[in-house]
Amino acid sequence: MEETLGEIGQRIRVCKKCPLHESRTKPVPGEGNPFAKVMLVGQGPGRNEDETGRPFVGAAGVFLDRMLKAVGLKRRELWLTNVTRCLPPGGRLPRAPEIKTCAPFLLDEIRVLRPKIVCPLGNKALSLLLRKPSQIQRLRGTAIPMETHFLFPMLHPAAAIRNPALEEKVMEDFKNLKRFLDSDPVLKPPPGQESLF
Repeated sequence: MEETLGEIGQRIRVCKKCPLHESRTKPVPGEGNPFAKVMLVGQGPGRNEDETGRPFVGAAGVFLDRMLKAVGLKRRELWLTNVTRCLPPGGRLPRAPEIKTCAPFLLDEIRVLRPKIVCPLGNKALSLLLRKPSQIQRLRGTAIPMETHFLFPMLHPAAAIRNPALEEKVMEDFKNLKRFLDSDPVLKPPPGQESLF
């Protein structure tokens, strides 16, 4: 029987597959609309996410909500998730083995949700989903056909919090996402496209 998003979330809540479980407060499963056409994929939880066990809260979540409202989207229409599910000690970046351990959770969410558009927010998410080192600045706003969905790389809203000069680019990414979604794109995977699953 097909696993549900709730069951994936429960596996994340009890996961102890890497040392990050020792320092986390709460693991952070994905959340949102189980019928979402759009999935946003961040790098991993920050301090607020670690405290609440929910993705995209705190300053980044407030900024995300502002961007969504500006383009006529709502948080409740989307699925919000991350590459990793536990905050590393001291808020450091997740390491390659930690990303590798957590990656199956994200791939399972994509498989079960079957979104039309998956938006990697930043280099870690983009590199994982393309399975090669990739730069978000080079590919942002480009719809990349995969086997079951489009990848639509975007800057992470938190980037504009750290560097206000990027706010215009983040806003541009959300406008482009809405425009692409409204175009009702039809997926035609390139010949020989390898499946993530």
